[in-house]
Formats: sequence, C-alpha cells, structure tokens
Amino acid sequence: MGAPASRTSRSTGKRNSRLIAGGLAAAMATGGLVTLASGAQAGTPPAGPGNIEIFNKRSMVALEGYAEQAGQEATVEVLRGGQVIGIGVGTVDATGFLEFNHPGGECWIGVTPTIKPGDEVRVSFSGAAFTDSAITASPTVTSVTGSGFVAGQNLPTDPENRVRGVGTVTIEGTYDPEDPWFDPARFNIETVNPDNDDDKTPPGEDPGLSDNRAMGISLVPDAEHPNGEPGLWDATATADPATGEIVGTYTLYTEADYDRVLAGDHVFAAWMAGEEPALGLTQNEFEEIPGPGMGGCPPSPDGQVPTAPTTAQLSSAAGSTSVDVTWQTPAQPADGSEVTGYRVAAIGGTHAEQEVAERTGGTTVSLDGLEAGASYEIMIEAYNGRWSSAQSLGTITVGSGTSTGGGTGGGTGGGGGPVGETPTAAPAAPAGVTATAADSGAVDVSWTASTGATAYAVSVTSDATGAAIPAAVTVQAPATTASLTGLTAGTAYTVSVTASNAVGTSAEAGTATVTTAAAVAPGAATVTRVASAHEGASLEWTAAQAGNAASPVTGYDIVATPAAGTTNAAARQVTNPVGTVTTGAVTGLVNGVTYDLAVFARTGDLRGPAGTFGLNVPTTVVPNDVVTVGRAQYRADRREYKVNGTAQDTTANRVHVRTTTGLTIQLNVPVAADGSWTVDLRNGPVLPTNNRIVVTSDSGARVETTITRSR
Repeated sequence: MGAPASRTSRSTGKRNSRLIAGGLAAAMATGGLVTLASGAQAGTPPAGPGNIEIFNKRSMVALEGYAEQAGQEATVEVLRGGQVIGIGVGTVDATGFLEFNHPGGECWIGVTPTIKPGDEVRVSFSGAAFTDSAITASPTVTSVTGSGFVAGQNLPTDPENRVRGVGTVTIEGTYDPEDPWFDPARFNIETVNPDNDDDKTPPGEDPGLSDNRAMGISLVPDAEHPNGEPGLWDATATADPATGEIVGTYTLYTEADYDRVLAGDHVFAAWMAGEEPALGLTQNEFEEIPGPGMGGCPPSPDGQVPTAPTTAQLSSAAGSTSVDVTWQTPAQPADGSEVTGYRVAAIGGTHAEQEVAERTGGTTVSLDGLEAGASYEIMIEAYNGRWSSAQSLGTITVGSGTSTGGGTGGGTGGGGGPVGETPTAAPAAPAGVTATAADSGAVDVSWTASTGATAYAVSVTSDATGAAIPAAVTVQAPATTASLTGLTAGTAYTVSVTASNAVGTSAEAGTATVTTAAAVAPGAATVTRVASAHEGASLEWTAAQAGNAASPVTGYDIVATPAAGTTNAAARQVTNPVGTVTTGAVTGLVNGVTYDLAVFARTGDLRGPAGTFGLNVPTTVVPNDVVTVGRAQYRADRREYKVNGTAQDTTANRVHVRTTTGLTIQLNVPVAADGSWTVDLRNGPVLPTNNRIVVTSDSGARVETTITRSR
C-alpha cells in the first residue's frame, strides 16, 4: 500500500523545512529490491487520525492529528527493551498537535533520550483510555556524496544563466534486514531545499528544471509514483538485504539542480503500518545535530552525571588504621557515558574533622592514616567526564576487625547497618536539599541520602494566591533526585523532602525554596524571504528562540509601516498576528507605497525584539498590481495581435502592451470590473524575432511573456 504522493505534516512542513513528497507504491518491483513479510504490519501503529512522528537523530517526537484529545495532557514515553529511557508531558493544542525537543514545544523531563532504531515511542492521554505507540525504524543515512557536475550543451531556449550537463548525488545508509517494521513499500528517500522551488529561487539564479522543494525516491516506484520526472531529473533506489545497505541516486541535468540537491537536507523516511500507510513515521535526517533542540532542555545521556554506588563492603582489620572499600559499578542510564573513575573518602575521626580520600579507576580502594577506634562515614563519587553527587556507603569503626556489606557490593544500605538488617528507627531528615527551576511550571530537586532510608516523599507549599500545588512525588532509594511538574510559573515555593523506611517517616523534612521560571519575551526571528503582492506582502522567517523553558513562542506579529516621507493619506500601519507558523502575509496595504517590514515573536502578551533580515533579504516592500497573461497570439501576415489577461487592481487601472524592443502594440487598455483586459489589434507593429511582449499597468505591475507566432 503506497503513501500519499504528497503528505505534509505540521512537524514536517514549514516548521522544520520538511515535506514528505515522494510517492510510495502498492506493489514490489523486480531487481535488487527486497520484499519483507507482511508481519511488518502486524503491530500496533498509531490509531488514525492521530500520528506519531519520530525524528530519532534529533531526539524529537511530534504528535499530530489528535484533535479528539485537544486540551488533554499527553504523556510520551520512550522505551527500550520495555524500560523507560525518556519521558515528556505536555498539553495537546486545539489542532491535535504537540511536540517534544523542538522550539515551541515541550522538553523531555530529566534527560533528553537518545532515540535509536527499535525504540518504542508510546503516548497516553489524561482523558482517553487508550495508548498509541510507534516503533523507531532502522534506516539511517550515513553519507551524502556528489559526483561533480560535468557541463554539456545548452538548448537555444535556455536562460542565459543556465548550465546544462550531468551530475549525480548519492545518499547511502543502512537498515536492519531483520527489522520487522521495515517495509520497502513504506519507505522514501528525501532531499529538501526550498531554493529548488521556482517561487523561492534567489533573484538572478537559474531555477533549474526541477520545481520541487522536496524530491523523493521510492524503493518501490510505479506508474502513479515514479522516481524522477521525465526529462527533468532521474532517480533510482535499492535496498540490499544481504548487506543491509540502502542507496539512492539522483541524476540532475542542470548545475543549479545539482548544487541544490547536494546542498539540501537528506532524509530517510519510513512509515510503520496501518490502514493509512503514512502513520507511525520515523525520519532520520543526515544534516541534523543530535541532542537537545532548545535552550533549557535537559542534556542527553552522555551529558548526564553518572549513578554512584550506594552499597559496598567496608572492612577494617583489628588494630589497623585503614579501611578497605570494595564495590560494584551500578547500572547507568541508557546511553550514558561510561564510568571511568571514583573518589572515595573517609570522613570522621575523634573530632569528626578528618577526611582521607583516594581516587581510583577500579572498584576497590584502601584508605590509610585513619584514627584507630574512631568512627568514619565512607563516601563515594563516580566520574564519567562529570562527577556525581557524593553517596554515603555507611559507617565503620577503624581497627575494629569488622566487615559490613558482603563481598559483592552489598553495602550497608546507606549506613543503616549491614545488609539484611531490619532498621530499628526512622531515618533522619534528608540534608542538602536543593531546588532548581526547570521547565515551565517545573523544578528539579536533589538531596543527600539519609541513613537507613528506603524512600523519599517530595512535596511543595506556597503562600502565593492561586498557586498550583501538585500531589507529592515518592521516589525509592537510592535515588536522591526528583522532578516536580504542574507548578505555577513565576511563583515562590517551599520544597520539602522527607525520608522513610519500614519503621516510619523522618520527624522533620529537609527544605529548600525556589521560584519557578517566569515568562520571558522570546528572541528575534530572522526573516528569510519577502515578496510583494497586490495591496500586501508575504514573508517567511526562521523560528525565534523561546525566552526560557517557561516561555514557548505562541505566535508572531507581522507589521508593515509606511516609510518615512510617505504622503499618501490612505497608507496606515498594519499589523497581522499569526500563530506559531513561520510564514505569513500582511494585507490592506496601498499599492505603490513603500512599507518598512518587521516580524515580532510573541509569548502570550510579551513581544520580543524586531526580527533581523537575512543577507540580501529586503527590509521594505512596495505592494503593486499583479498582471497575468492568458491568451497571447500573433499572426504575422496580418500583424494581428490577440492578447488577454487579468489585473488585480480594477479601480481606474489600465494596462499597456509593448514589444520587448519598445514598439507599442496598444496602450491604455481598460481593466474591467472583474479584472479582465483584452487586446484585439490588426496591423500592429512587427513582432521581434524573440517573440516576446511586455505588459505593464498603471498600478505598477509588469510581466514579460512569449507570444505564439503563426503564418
């Protein structure tokens, strides 16, 4: 079953400069392609019309089409082998859209997961009793190479700036032939470059032969969805199950097309399964940079601190002044950096002031020079490029001839006595509580482990009127961190942490104060395109950076202001607010008047600074009439012209038709109320040999076109 020939999604269109445009076919082709079993469709893809899109290289997930769940809280989990390696929470907007790890969206909580092929992305909703999930597809782009362009012979009708010839661009990658979710009929190779759209080709550049912002190649082409366009560009693609390699090749026939395909973004797109074949989409984007996609989001696993041991064997020989410590390296977060070292310290002595520490790359150490008969607490920190917080391994009396914890790192459970011992008292209150503002309405909390604790409860209070107070969060020891969400932005809170075990809960709580992040105005967008129109203008821009994690961009204002010195009394400043898209238009302008343009990003009622303009992008616009030419015929033996068309401006407007050499065909042609105009002239001027005419209007429009010559 083939995907639509042109499927646009909110997270793959303007927002991310993506368009899945290549058609997929229903039947397998012959040759070097591979047909996989229909079991690839036997899973549980998203239930349409909702769709889960996974941008695995960017650790980004987008939900779209969940309009029935609009306003509900969605929980998105990333699972590997059944274990959760990432989680995010956010509210589905009115259109059924929500995204994570992308400007304007939500952050992952605690860690930005490294999403890999085979990982499951699962979503559930606060008001719906169903769960959707998608499996991350295995195809991965590994290289993009160009053959170099060899110039050939131009055609007489080619523009002066065109260079014809031949060049190829090859996209190579890998896939898992045993991947049960990979189906060649649901796979597409994409190259995307907005400059390959004729309407967006920079002025003075050859638009090339292809008018395709996105150019797709299917592993399974058919008559309805062929690879390439006859005479414009060609393409092939193969998947080899013996090597697990995918190769797609574009053949381009102008230097402009070659350069733009090579410079574009290159994507492997694989749809999972379902009644509609474009549900459960993985996009592996070669040019994208992995990791967090916006400021304020938590780091990836390789940027996280390691998990330190919580148990160890502590021993001190009778009469000695040393303690031997042996432990095992605990399991680390998925994709986290390898632990390469430890710092172990003995803290105590007669006056509780001595500290003796050693660093090691192993899992055993001897701490010497301690006071015989004195009690010491043994602390350990792990290192993977970053140091973990210090973790208590328990206490021991030096020279006592005792050993606690067992030889394989059983430890003392945080200092509550040897492993297996039933606690005799409730733990003390956690010390060292810290709280840091994180995402919108969220704080990250950490504390020092309490001796003998098996669990911790984290809660908040606030004196602020109307402050949201979420339910307490319980975490199991040895964890000493938690994230609280659902708080009110810009509000002061007191965070409390209590410790508990089988005996009871600590009599007191460790506390800290924090003010959640307040809304901050966003940064400036960058305008990338300006085009004039009849009584208006259209603009495109790159997304502005959110002010902070609590301040997603909620929309943009396009402002057109008459330039200084404007004397036209009808010209006024016009503001057009748009949503979180990155393209829009402003209308209601006066033709022929110069307007200064500006784009402002908004967070609620907060407006950021005016956007900057890209290189060679004009900061002003002069809206003008738009003229089109429909019929354009010239009969040479009668010097007869039959030309008609339309004009946008119909008020006291006229058009004027001339040859490109300046000869007058007919002037002052009236524009009718419906915008049409017509020239029907015999014995006009001799048409130049280039067969071209120019049509202008009183309202400032101009168009040059070819006229058909006969007899």
